Amino acid sequence: MPEKILFDVNVILDVIENRAPYVQHSGPVLKRAEGGHVHGYVCASSIDTLAFLLRRSCSSAKTHSILQDLLRILSVATVDEQVVRLALAARWGDPEDAILYYAAKNAGCTKIVTRNKRDFKLADSSIAIVLPSELTVLPP
Repeated sequence: MPEKILFDVNVILDVIENRAPYVQHSGPVLKRAEGGHVHGYVCASSIDTLAFLLRRSCSSAKTHSILQDLLRILSVATVDEQVVRLALAARWGDPEDAILYYAAKNAGCTKIVTRNKRDFKLADSSIAIVLPSELTVLPP
């Protein structure tokens, strides 16, 4: 069974918006999920964040199309009351990052791929917090 990896919003946006120089590492990592080499996840609460950010530069129809394409590649890590309560009890500086972390944990993910590792400094060792560049050096 492929490894379960949750993708942070910044990594997904690198690919969607073709953000240089980040896309050179974020793109291949997302391709691993598309190819089935890893089981990729996006946090449920990240979908509305992505929609909000995309709507600033895309039409509503384009935003929906992008999100539908994303969900063909990634599964959704659910955010329920338990995840929210755990995240808030953890008292991280940013509840959004804590929610993402606990959603990943609840989904059984072993890694979170992000460009902001410092946002997850309170994470325990059960989930590795990695940069996209750390995953692109591994064979597919």
